[in-house]
Amino acid sequence: MKSYLRFTDFLVVLILIFLPVCFEAKNNDITKYNVELAERQLKSLDDDREKVDMLLALGNYYFERDKYNLMPVTKAINYSNKAFELSKKLRYKKGIGASYLLSSMLEQHDNHFVKSHSYAVAAINNLRDINEYDLIGESWIMIWSSKTLMGLKYEDRIIYLDKAIGYFERSGNKKRLGDCYREKGDIYLLLGNGIESLNCLKKSLSLYQKSNYKNLENLYDLLGAIYIFLGDYKEGLKYCFLALNTTEKVGNKKEFNYVIYNRIGMAYEEMTDYDNALLYYQKSLQISEKFKNTDDIKAIVGNISHTMLKTGHYDDALKLITNIKKKYKAIGNGNSFKLDCITIRIFLHKKQYDKAVPYQKKLVSNIDSVNDYDILALIYTTLVDLNLALKNYENAEFYNRLQYNICKKINKDSYFADFNLWEYKIDSARGDLKPALEHYKEYVRFSKKYFDEKKSKEISKLNVLYETEKKDRYISNLTNKTTLQNASLEKASLTRNIMLGGFIVLMFFVCFLYRAYRLKQKNNLILSRQQDQIKQTNTSLNNAITEKEWLLREIHHRVKNNLHMVVGLLASQNEYLEGREAIEANLESQRRVEAMSMIHNKLYQSENLSMIDMPSYILDLTYYLSDSFDVRKQIRFSLNIDKVDFPLSHSVPIGLILNEAVTNSIKYAFPNKEQGVITINLNKENEKFRLTVCDDGIGIPEPIDIENSKSLGLKLMKGLSEDIMAEFRISNEAGTKIELIFTI
Repeated sequence: MKSYLRFTDFLVVLILIFLPVCFEAKNNDITKYNVELAERQLKSLDDDREKVDMLLALGNYYFERDKYNLMPVTKAINYSNKAFELSKKLRYKKGIGASYLLSSMLEQHDNHFVKSHSYAVAAINNLRDINEYDLIGESWIMIWSSKTLMGLKYEDRIIYLDKAIGYFERSGNKKRLGDCYREKGDIYLLLGNGIESLNCLKKSLSLYQKSNYKNLENLYDLLGAIYIFLGDYKEGLKYCFLALNTTEKVGNKKEFNYVIYNRIGMAYEEMTDYDNALLYYQKSLQISEKFKNTDDIKAIVGNISHTMLKTGHYDDALKLITNIKKKYKAIGNGNSFKLDCITIRIFLHKKQYDKAVPYQKKLVSNIDSVNDYDILALIYTTLVDLNLALKNYENAEFYNRLQYNICKKINKDSYFADFNLWEYKIDSARGDLKPALEHYKEYVRFSKKYFDEKKSKEISKLNVLYETEKKDRYISNLTNKTTLQNASLEKASLTRNIMLGGFIVLMFFVCFLYRAYRLKQKNNLILSRQQDQIKQTNTSLNNAITEKEWLLREIHHRVKNNLHMVVGLLASQNEYLEGREAIEANLESQRRVEAMSMIHNKLYQSENLSMIDMPSYILDLTYYLSDSFDVRKQIRFSLNIDKVDFPLSHSVPIGLILNEAVTNSIKYAFPNKEQGVITINLNKENEKFRLTVCDDGIGIPEPIDIENSKSLGLKLMKGLSEDIMAEFRISNEAGTKIELIFTI
């Protein structure tokens, strides 16, 4: 679980509300160099609108100068009240509205959000009729910020920003439009709407650039965050580094760099580049320690130690956590749940379980103060892991059941998967194999569901990036097209004023027709040539195919002849062999070679040079074997062969298996030349084929152990069946039955 450094809603609002409300005094903008002069001039002004504008300008200056210094803010309140009273006296609506707006800012500064909202509404009511669009836009910003600080839901905040955007568009204030779109992008990012967030942030960047605004570090950081969220880490890192470069150039808010460094570290961690992740986490920690924000320090240390845990640097992680807790008492004495969980994990990896127990007690004693379900889930899974290591299965079961309650509340498949995995481990450790198996099945189911959803989200994020880039290209093309069209219209207008329009149009039309005619002729010529080339290519391909088929047929013919020659050589060898076993072995070799030769003969004679007609082949093979053993009168063959064609890769092994099976039946099934039947079936069953060879003879001796059998024929059939990944069986069923189940 990574820790994200993110400004609170209040800080986000303050980032946006630097309130460039220009109360139009006739003198120059008030700065620290001319504020005293402005206050002296104020005393000499009559009670008119110019004095109201000066009062408002001074009030705005003192508010913006130092919001957290009591005296300047008090001055701002004083000037705001004076401006309001004078505006009412003069019935100066702009002054009244601007005074309400400044009062809204001041009340929000004092955390009076309801009053701030009321003053902003009053400002809009007074400014609406006089078309002060900038001030009305700022008033809607104050309503948005007050609602935000009062806890309004993210999705309900957008409407107020849209109101402000409408008025800033009418006033042409690109800088404030950029601010609004930036905040909309941030809200959409928090809502997980990547495409809308990216669109808003890109629009904000364009508006800032058009307004020549330089302080883009916050926007670049948000762009980096959205690209990292969308999984485009390279683009995310680009904008994070742009944010860093911007803070260096403008020399502003360098304390913000620790947020950026932390985000860069998280991006590298997601990319499994742990060295760079640790480098930037360390930079983030160095800066955050300067400002002594213990919450941020704790979050960054959690990220660093978690990364060290991943890389196996357990001692370094433990040392870092220990030193930080000693250095910052608020972290050491407070509730550092994530750091304590990581510490327990470190001791588990080091198998120092006794050192982890005190941290368990600390977590359990403070767990009631945790309201974050993700933190609770982290604590419970850590405690389950520890108690499982300690073989305290009852406690492990207890904490895993608490984890299950969290699962039901947040309804995340990844959490349900973790729960079932821990249940499986607990049951396995107890020896309860049946419930362990059930929990493992549930773990697999939830993991698959989580993986599918994660993949779907990743695809959706990629689509977001693609659609955004597509939209950017479309807008760019549309802009270029509009520019070209405008230029063309201006040129046409100028030409129309100088030349005789009708003559030019006529000549243009004639030239166009002539050009179209010439182009058509040229295209027809090109098409004609291409058609000729295609015909020649097709002819060459047909010739090549014919030649290939002829060559393949010739190969099969020669292979068949060569196999016949091998059979002849083996037959000749019989005359020189002594002993029945040698002669029988030689004859068996002849039959095996003949079985293969028949396949190539079939291919040579058929139209299809790659497939064997199995009914014809099996019939010829049985005739050959019957004649070879001279058993036509003694043994009858019963064939039930489906009309199927097999490729050469299956035909040869099946032919050899048939040869061995039938040969064994002829030789051993019917002693003393008894009458018998050999049945061969080859049938297709769904997507599989079943080949059976059975006889009604005396059967094969029990037990049947192919692995330790001395029969070459049985081992050969077993090996050939494995070559085609077939299931091979042999049994006694009123004779010997050999069964082969396979797929093509």
